[in-house]
Amino acid sequence: MIRNKRSFTTLQDDIETYEEYHWAKNLSATNLEPNDSLVIKMQNWMTHRCIDALQWKSSVTMDPEVEETKFAELESPFDEIIDRLSDDEKAEEIVKFLNQTNITFSKRLASRIQFLFEASKEEYPDEGAISPESLKNFVSFLQSAPNLKYPDVVLSPDKNICTQWRTAPNRHFSVEFLPNGDVRFVIFSPDPKHPDKTNRMSGIVSVDFLMQTAQPHGVLSWCS
Repeated sequence: MIRNKRSFTTLQDDIETYEEYHWAKNLSATNLEPNDSLVIKMQNWMTHRCIDALQWKSSVTMDPEVEETKFAELESPFDEIIDRLSDDEKAEEIVKFLNQTNITFSKRLASRIQFLFEASKEEYPDEGAISPESLKNFVSFLQSAPNLKYPDVVLSPDKNICTQWRTAPNRHFSVEFLPNGDVRFVIFSPDPKHPDKTNRMSGIVSVDFLMQTAQPHGVLSWCS
């Protein structure tokens, strides 16, 4: 929710206005010019919306819950429009978005995911190549953990993104990003009290809690 000098309002009117403009132009993910992609249009539109909203300062500091709600709602126009695409089109748009992020190895990773997409489509032409929800969660995770090294990336049988950081048999961290926002993880780490032994653990947590779960086991010493 954004507050201006006159009233409180949501972005719903803007979403509807943009959608009318967008679909009137008969745009599609497959027919856009390289420099005129849906992602770029949405980023430019949202940038102007955010700047307009932030130009006015309230004299009352908002509660953290309100601020979180405000920023969560700013993502809705992209979600509203991308939901109209097929799973393959969604995945392709996320790869385009990945190329524009500040992730250190974004272009290398985008190239790898594009390769996996094409290989999956060739092997299973009648199925979705990559789970777009899994891919979206993976990209969001990397944006929240910018110091991680480039991981090995493969697809699970369910077309989910699976990553691995491994430097030794007892330094292994693998993660499968599930479509529902959770992750399956496996950690092999040295036992600090018994150097000749390896601690092993696995589980399922939300993607937002993954690093907090993994850090006590020393994964950052070989992942970042």
